[in-house]
Amino acid sequence: MPEVRIQKALADAGVASRRAAEALVAAGRVTIGDRPASIGQRVDPERDHINVDGRPLRARPEPVYLVLDKPAGVTSTVADRHAQRTVVELVPREIRARAGRLYPVGRLDRDSEGLLLLTNDGDWAERLLHPRHEVEREYAVGLATALRPEQERRLLDGIELEEGIARLLALRAATPTETRALAGAIDPPPGRMAWYRATIGQGWKRQLRRMFAAVGAPVSRLVRVRIGTLRLAGLRPGEVHLLSAREAARLAAALPREAGTRAEAARSDAVGDRRKAPARHLVVSLDGPGSSGKSTVGAGAASRLGYRFCDTGLFYRALTWLALQRAVDLADEAALVALVPAVTLTPDGEGRLTRVRVDGADVTARVHSARVDRHVSEVARQPRVREALLGVQRGLADGGGIIMAGRDIGTVVLPAADLKLWLQVSPEERARRRAGERGLDPDGAEAHRLAGELRERDRIDASRPVAPMRVPEGAVVIESDGNTLEQTIEAVVLAVRAAERRR
Repeated sequence: MPEVRIQKALADAGVASRRAAEALVAAGRVTIGDRPASIGQRVDPERDHINVDGRPLRARPEPVYLVLDKPAGVTSTVADRHAQRTVVELVPREIRARAGRLYPVGRLDRDSEGLLLLTNDGDWAERLLHPRHEVEREYAVGLATALRPEQERRLLDGIELEEGIARLLALRAATPTETRALAGAIDPPPGRMAWYRATIGQGWKRQLRRMFAAVGAPVSRLVRVRIGTLRLAGLRPGEVHLLSAREAARLAAALPREAGTRAEAARSDAVGDRRKAPARHLVVSLDGPGSSGKSTVGAGAASRLGYRFCDTGLFYRALTWLALQRAVDLADEAALVALVPAVTLTPDGEGRLTRVRVDGADVTARVHSARVDRHVSEVARQPRVREALLGVQRGLADGGGIIMAGRDIGTVVLPAADLKLWLQVSPEERARRRAGERGLDPDGAEAHRLAGELRERDRIDASRPVAPMRVPEGAVVIESDGNTLEQTIEAVVLAVRAAERRR
């Protein structure tokens, strides 16, 4: 059997996701023979003696591929203690026992219905999920009233969302036959609504609901009816169908095999790049001062490029939240370091590592609380905490195809990054943006006060003894003052594409 990285071997055996497996390795809970494993270490699962918490790694289960008609009200996460019911609970017990670790390929939000895939085959899931493939997803969209022509035009022109410009590949009124066919697949039946068919390739979180809401047409019901070549047909709500290996292979084989997407090709043409060279996915560091928009810009650029994205500040927020929950002294470095293995970042449907899990529970919303805001700097300035997170963060960059954002990424976390970027935004511009977000006058007294606070914050960050903020050596500086969000994202995309061509 060919060698694979240790985190992939653990994921294939159903121990945990690759990201959670990295945390297990970092915590010293995985051994190969009698020696602790290291993140990225290559192993042969059939030959090497791999143990997790002293127990031998079990054989990889046979791959299982499932199609599910998800009803509304069912959560598509694997484990959510707040959910009344998850999609995995709809799978027959004997299939779950045979599959081992079973998880959804992408998600449907709790209120959405229709086609959902589940598997224990991580490579197959990654091939379907990766943004660079732009796998088409078609939805039946139920509205209270029909769209007006100007609403349709705005939707087809694209809607600016936080991640960038959200686009439809197609939008049309559903035929009566299509609407009647929904009756057997959803409960209650379609009813008296204006139904449309919308096709997307991006798959951002709640994308269609946000797009239609932006034009004043809130979605009443949303049913996914197609993923790639696979259609919702013959299933009733809550019913599961087992795909054969041949059917699963046919679905994956229908994806484009070249790196890049139709949208990327169009953008390359727009800037004169017609060489159609295959993309070389890089490790990209994105640094900049506080409140410079690194997270928003990095996530938007990663989505456009088909890269993963990680905001390393989420690790420190998660540790802070967990320490506060468990009444851990925030000055006790050893106690904080002991919490590191409990924290993992997991990808959303676009591959962005934006979901925070602590001991398996999703706590993403909780780590952004005001209480965490007040205390996170106390945790982030601890040298042993930063050292403990280095291996985890570097493990995430393993294999490339990632933009990692923070304030010491290019200088400390990823000093050997293929491309280092620095997002330069003046304190005055950052203050204007923040004031505007709060509904205040961007040029008023409050904005001037914020600018002063940001200048002081920059001074402290630049002079701190641990990982001081500075422009990484050899970094490409992207000036953001006066730019729209889309212009700054485009500048990052162009810088990455140029670096890809140079390699």
